Amino acid sequence: MTEYDDARLAELVRRAHRDTHLAVPLSRITAARPRPRVGLSLAVVAVTAALVCFALLGTAWLLLGGRPLGLDPEPAVPSASAPPGKPPRPSSSATTTQGRCADLARPELVAAGMAGLPPLRFERGLVPGRLRLLVYADDDRNVACWLGDEQHAVDVDQSNLTTDMDPAHPPGRLSNVSAAWGQDPPAAYAFGRVPDGTTRVEVHFPGGVVREAELGDGWYLLADTGEASHAYSEITKIVAVTPAGRQELPVRHG
Repeated sequence: MTEYDDARLAELVRRAHRDTHLAVPLSRITAARPRPRVGLSLAVVAVTAALVCFALLGTAWLLLGGRPLGLDPEPAVPSASAPPGKPPRPSSSATTTQGRCADLARPELVAAGMAGLPPLRFERGLVPGRLRLLVYADDDRNVACWLGDEQHAVDVDQSNLTTDMDPAHPPGRLSNVSAAWGQDPPAAYAFGRVPDGTTRVEVHFPGGVVREAELGDGWYLLADTGEASHAYSEITKIVAVTPAGRQELPVRHG
């Protein structure tokens, strides 16, 4: 075996590993000088072989997708296909108010387990060009669709101005839901079913104020905007006038 002095061996190691990051500094390799020259040469050759194997194993690890030891994994990056945040608000390209309500109400109906909107009972322009109200109802459910000039809201079985009121509307019975539009302009409505033969529906407010609601095909509606709408949170009772007499439904508020 050809013998090399220390300087020659160090030069060979530098050339062989000029592109390799050594975990053990070369100065530590050459600093150890055992007295027997043959032992030193064999030790350097053994260390060199071990370093070459280590470098090759490290390179293979990185090529196979591994990470250098001691480094923490990079934090996960959110997928571009599922950005964080709320889902987009529903929109509509329909040209009619009923078509718009059907589109805008779809997510709310699905969440409520409803296949579609109940029959339309009333449609009223509360503020011309700014706010329109559509009220849908059947025996079991009611849906209010508020269409503003820039915003909208769809309320399923809502009666946010009352407490302990059943949103169902059984045939032949007087019922009530009262709710407010929570944006500008302020607005509110009182709505429900009436017994057969009803000729008049009175909505009673504190202080003895009585307002007559609009009747239509067995249902009634009273709606207001502005200051008048604030009083809907204080309605005391609904009265249906029928040939058999007056039926009263107390309205409770929280």
